[in-house]
Parts: sequence; C-alpha cells; structure tokens
Amino acid sequence: MSRDETEPQTPDTEPAAIPDADGETSENSETTRPAAGARLVAGARHMAAKLRHTLATGHQADDEIRRILVQRQLVAYEAVRETAREELEELRRQIIKLEMRGAEDGYTAEQKAEVKALRDERTRRERALRDLVKQPFEPVQPTPDQIQRARRVGSTKLVVGLLVALGALGALLVRAPALLLLVVPGVLVALWRAGGQPPVLTTRPVPERLLARPELAPRAFTDAVVLGADLDGVPIDTDIRGVESPDRATECIHGALVKEGVDVREVHSATRTPWGWQTTAVLSAGTAADVVKAIPRLVTDLRVGEGRVMAAGSTEDGAVVTMRILTKDPFAAPPAYPLRTPKSCSILDSFSPCISLDGEPTPLTLAGKHVLIVADTGGGKSTMTRALAEYVTACKDAVAVDIDPSGRGLGPLRRAAVRIALTPEQAEKELERLLSEAKRRIASLDETQDNWEVTPEAPAILAFLDEYPQLTKKGKKHALDLLRIGRKARITLVICTQDATADIMGDAVADAFQIRILMPCRAADVPVVVGRSTAASEGWLPHLLVAGDDDDPADSGRCYIVAARLREPILRYVIPLDAPTALERAKERVAAGLPAIDAVTLGEAAREPVAPFAGRLLRAFDDAEKDVLTVAQVVEALAADEPERWRQWDARKDRLAMAGREIQKELKAAGVDVATVRLTDVKGRPSAYRLEDLKAALDQSE
Repeated sequence: MSRDETEPQTPDTEPAAIPDADGETSENSETTRPAAGARLVAGARHMAAKLRHTLATGHQADDEIRRILVQRQLVAYEAVRETAREELEELRRQIIKLEMRGAEDGYTAEQKAEVKALRDERTRRERALRDLVKQPFEPVQPTPDQIQRARRVGSTKLVVGLLVALGALGALLVRAPALLLLVVPGVLVALWRAGGQPPVLTTRPVPERLLARPELAPRAFTDAVVLGADLDGVPIDTDIRGVESPDRATECIHGALVKEGVDVREVHSATRTPWGWQTTAVLSAGTAADVVKAIPRLVTDLRVGEGRVMAAGSTEDGAVVTMRILTKDPFAAPPAYPLRTPKSCSILDSFSPCISLDGEPTPLTLAGKHVLIVADTGGGKSTMTRALAEYVTACKDAVAVDIDPSGRGLGPLRRAAVRIALTPEQAEKELERLLSEAKRRIASLDETQDNWEVTPEAPAILAFLDEYPQLTKKGKKHALDLLRIGRKARITLVICTQDATADIMGDAVADAFQIRILMPCRAADVPVVVGRSTAASEGWLPHLLVAGDDDDPADSGRCYIVAARLREPILRYVIPLDAPTALERAKERVAAGLPAIDAVTLGEAAREPVAPFAGRLLRAFDDAEKDVLTVAQVVEALAADEPERWRQWDARKDRLAMAGREIQKELKAAGVDVATVRLTDVKGRPSAYRLEDLKAALDQSE
C-alpha cells in the first residue's frame, strides 16, 4: 500500500481562522501578527539577496559584458572616421567659399596660395580617410580576465551609486521628517510583495540593442560560409563564365560576396540579360559602399574583366544593392551612327548620343546647358565631343565655336564651326567676345522674357572648349563669367577636362554644368562631378572603367551621365563617328550654309583689330586687372616687352615725363586721342590713364 493511501496529506498552508458570531476570528487576532512579520522579514531577505545579485552584476551574462566591451571599440572606430569626415567636409566648405569669391572677383597671390594649400590639405585628408575606411572593424575580443575585471568595475559603480542615493534620501528625510509618512508605508508594501515569493537570481537575456549590431557578435572562425565553403567543406566555385542557370549564377554571386567578407543576408534570383546577369543583394550589415569597395576582388572571384562588375545602392532601402555582372560586351555591336542632313535638327529638341546598358536611348537637350566632359587620356573624350559637335552643326538654330589653345580643336568638324580659336591669345579674345555677346543678349531681354529666344536668325551658341589649363588668366576669367550668365543668353560652354578637381571645376563650379559626362577617370573626380560624396556607393563607377589606347580601346567611349532626365547610374556608350564621315558631313553643312549669328555679333566679330600699341596698353590693363594705371605703371608694363626702349630714360630725373611724351606720340600715330588724368587722392598726384577713356578713344578712332 502506498504512502499516499495510508498517510494523510499535510496542507501547505495554515487553515484559515473561522470567524465568530461578531465577525471576528475565533482565534486571537495576535496569531496573524507573527505570520505578517515573517513575511516582511522574508521580503527583506529576498530584496537583500536580489540587491547583492545586482550589485555583483550577476544579472549580466559574460556575453553581454563582452559585447559592451567590443561596443566601446566600435564607438571609437566609428568616431575616428566620423571626425575625419566632418573635418574634410569643413575643409571643402572653406575651399568652396574661396573658389566662389575667386570666381567673382579674381584671386590675389595670397588667396591663390591659400586655395592651393587647402586643396593639398584636402587631398591629404581624403587619402587618410580612404585609408581609414579601408580598414575593417576587427575588434580585440576580451579575455575572461578582462570580463571579470569589467564586472568588478561595474559592481563598484553600482555600489557607489547606491550609497549616494541612500545618502541623499537620508539627508532629505532629516530636512523633511514628514516624508517618513510616505517612505515607511512604501517600504513595507515593497517588503510585503517581495516576501510573497523568493527572487529568481539568474542572468537576463542580452539586450536587443547589443544583439542588433552584428559587429558585436563573437567571430565564428569555423563558419563554413565565412570560409567560402559549402557545408561539406568543399570550396564554392564562383566562376560565373559560361553559367546558364539562374540558380547557379545566384550561387556564384552570393559565394563571391561572402568570400570577400560582405555581410549579405540573401541574394535574389539572378536574371539573365543580353550582357550577363543582374540581381539584388540584401545586406545584413554594412552599406552599398562595402560592396563597391569589394568590386576589384569580385571581378577576380567571378572571373570577369575589370569594370565588368557594377553595384548600386538603393535610395529607398539602404540594405538593398543592385548588382550587374557583364559576361559579354554589351556594346560590341552598336547601332549605326544616325544620318543628319544640314539644318535638319533643332537645338531645342533632344537627341541621343549614347546607348545605355539597358538598351534605352540617352536623351539630352543642349539648348541653354553647360556641358562638362571628364575623361583620362584614352577615355573617349574626343569621341564624345565629336558626337555633340556633329549634332550642333546639323541644327538650323545653333552654331558651334571651336576653342582649343592646344591647336587641335574639333578636328574633322572644325570647318563647320562659325569661329575658331586655336591659340591661348585667340581663345581669350573669343571668350571675351562670347561674354560680351551674352551680356548684350541679356540686356536686350524684355520684361516678359526669362531667357534668350533661340531662332535660326538668332541661334544658340555652343563653344567647345578643350585644354582649359592652357588658357590665359584673362581667358579663364571669361570662361568662369560665361558659366555664370551664359545659360540665360543661350551661349554655353562644352568643356573637356582630365581633372575635374583642379583644372576648372573645383568644389564651387561643378554645379554650373547641367550635363556632366564621366568617362574613364580618376576616383577623386566622381564625387565632385556627381555632386555627392556617396556617388560611388550609389553606383557611379567611371573610375573603374579602363582607358584605352591605339592597340586596345578597352572601355574608351563608355560613360555615366548626370542630366535632367538621367539621374540613375547606368553605364552608357557613345556611338562613334569616324573621322572621314565627320569630314564629309562638315563639308556638306558648310556648302549648305551655316546659321548666321545675328548682325550685332557679326559686327563685333568683324571689327578690325586695334593698332598694336593701343592693344598693348589694353593688355596692360587686363594684366593688372585695374581700371586706372599711372604713367609709371604703364611704362613698367611696356618695358617688360621692350626694355631697351622704355628704360632708356631711367637715369634721368624727368624719365616719366620723357616716357609719357613717347606714349602720347605712339597713341597719336595710331589715331587714338586719349589724355591723362591727375590722381588727386594718391600721394604725389601722379598722371594716369583710365581704361574707360582709352576704350572711348578707340571707339572714336574707328
């Protein structure tokens, strides 16, 4: 017979007292007092045990403390990079401010030196930041001794905090004893509740905020996926060449990403395209920039050529990265170059000089748009320029101006330009003429016009400007001024450069271009031209394209374009026009008659050059960038070219008087009647010439 059947069960609790007829319990009420006191004592023991457990950090698991220690390293790692970015951004703002001031008022020697020093400092900091970003976060995992030491430190902080709190409470009760009426009942209630059940002294789960950061997780050195192997330990084959199955292609892409340390959660099923594969990767940590930085290694893992892997982050979801892998040349068979007869197009209409990776056209409208083309040598700059010039010269309401201080110009299309400037001096004069015409057009607009109205009789003017660094100082200033006001007058520039950060752009001027074309170029040019520091992670990757040469075209002609209707980083390819065909089209357009610039501009262009001596005086004003020059300053400028003639009186006391007579003699011989003025507000009241008087005299002499 079992114990349950033979022995009565003893209840776990005391039997309840039975009330008497008066409503009181039959037992003395004092019998309940020891039970209440015991519960309060038990509550005190329970609360003390829980307090000791908390003060000893027993509620925190070793993994939580380890993650906290690693998090401190992560915070320091991110703080260094954020500080570097902030300092670099502040430096860029300083450069922009100085460049804008210089673009408007010109640079002094001190400002030039300051800008150069700031640019050098920016380059150094950019290089340092790139080096910092390249360094992955590799924490030093805490040892067991370090974790225990962290427990002791944390425990000490908690004890000190408790003592401070108790001291503050005691001081408050001394100052306001009446608060005991609130504190004592509150303590008794807490003890009563604590006495009802013994505390569970165990560790809590690791807080979600620490679990959410994958950088804090313990490194799984034996993880098969991290090692780039399948579950059986067999290395993953990531060679995507010849792959036909979408599942296999997805496996290759996923394996390559994991092999290069990209924290990828999943890779969507790859889609077959005419040029290769396209898919979307979803990251579990990091950003699209991590994928972009891995591209040089991904091309090796996937066994495709340089520039054949592209990655673009999403503007809507930071974890999503669109990937394109080219296993074939998408531009191996470009369409035939379109046939355009003379005056068959309008500059107001859009045209497509390129085909895109997705097979779509590249609509561009050139009217009132400044164009910037950035390309390394062999990147296809001439091909792109020829495509734009070919369209402009086919328009009935636009003309091309060819400006190239190096002397090459538009090559076979040169004869279709209405004006040509192939030396630095000619380029300066041409830019000055264009700037003057732009000002005239703007001044002639009536109150209802925002921009110049383009017609065949008053066409848009597009000046193709190459080799900007070879322009004269004055020529560069005219170009910058034209960038500011030319759009309204429909007189715009198409500028080619190999260095967008130094040649002309700087951080202040890049936004002046409404169409920006990036061909194979430097990585430093990309954020400047696109206008965002995150351009590369967004998928703008022209710096990964390879410039070609005579033996191997490589990626010559491939490009990315930023324009009004072209905001996505899509790889494009300019349709080439061979030189013989371009020459034939230029001849046809000249024979058919080029659009004529309006009469006022023609009159400006046809003006006879001034006499050599008067022209030398004008250059003296230009070089000095002043409106008034003293006779002494004029003599110094003239002596720079003819020292023997203009310094022959240096030993005489009346040397300025003698030189002044010679100047007047030369001016009268040129038919220019201009008098000197006295500068009464200058010490010595020297004689001087005013630029305004000289120009007025030149106009009268004509």
